[in-house]
Amino acid sequence: MKGARILQLVLVIVLALYLVAFNNVNPDPLTLPLLPMLIPMPPVIVVVVALLAGWLVGWLPTRLALWRRAREIRRLRQRLNELEGEHTARETDAGERAPVIPDRFPVIPDRPRQRDEGTESS
Repeated sequence: MKGARILQLVLVIVLALYLVAFNNVNPDPLTLPLLPMLIPMPPVIVVVVALLAGWLVGWLPTRLALWRRAREIRRLRQRLNELEGEHTARETDAGERAPVIPDRFPVIPDRPRQRDEGTESS
């Protein structure tokens, strides 16, 4: 296991033990002031719900951002495959034309072309 996973496991165990101790110290049920319709519940349930809601608030936006990025990467890869397909099609079209035979001597723009001595006609 990775070190981060081991640390997460240890922290979850410590949190569970803390919640058990918290429940033993506060056995009296309570009602929330803004939600009187809920039945009285132990304080540990309120703490667990608050922890889960906080975790979800942090986890959900990052998952949505990762989902969007993965979708964008998938779309860009498809576009790249399409463009590569067009590029290879152009290469095959160019391959059907007459091949270009390079000169034996390099062409320097400001100088006259050098001719092969065997090809000169007099």
